[in-house]
Amino acid sequence: MVDEMQKQNDFETACKNMTEEIGIFKEEIVSKCAELQDAEWLFDKGTTKVCKADENGKKKRCKVGICYISKIALTNDAAIEIWRMFKEHFDDSNLTNVERLTGNEEMGRYVFSAKNELDQVECVINTPGEWNIPLIQIKGYVGSRYRISDID
Repeated sequence: MVDEMQKQNDFETACKNMTEEIGIFKEEIVSKCAELQDAEWLFDKGTTKVCKADENGKKKRCKVGICYISKIALTNDAAIEIWRMFKEHFDDSNLTNVERLTGNEEMGRYVFSAKNELDQVECVINTPGEWNIPLIQIKGYVGSRYRISDID
């Protein structure tokens, strides 16, 4: 019998939770940010990577590139507001290591990250500029886990 902790940490559940989490955040910022009201979004379900087999022949899996993206021009003020929403949203999640990577903000590139020991969400905003294609991207990464069938 699979205990509840293992069930929460299986690959399929983690992927489903990550997809839901970034979808909820996307809807939050769309509802509160006027510039995003009419934005067109593309969704990518991501790619599954298979790790090397363990001593029992079972392979963990991870998923990269779960992503919502919109090629919309946002202002610096909108990016700062989205940072506030990002911090508030992910401070209340299991991705409690929330940070704003400020190194490229002077060039109009904003990067926000929320992660735990296995998973990560990143929000990248490029404001219009000489070096940027304007966009907002919310991307999720699911760290390596066993499938449900491998936990049993």
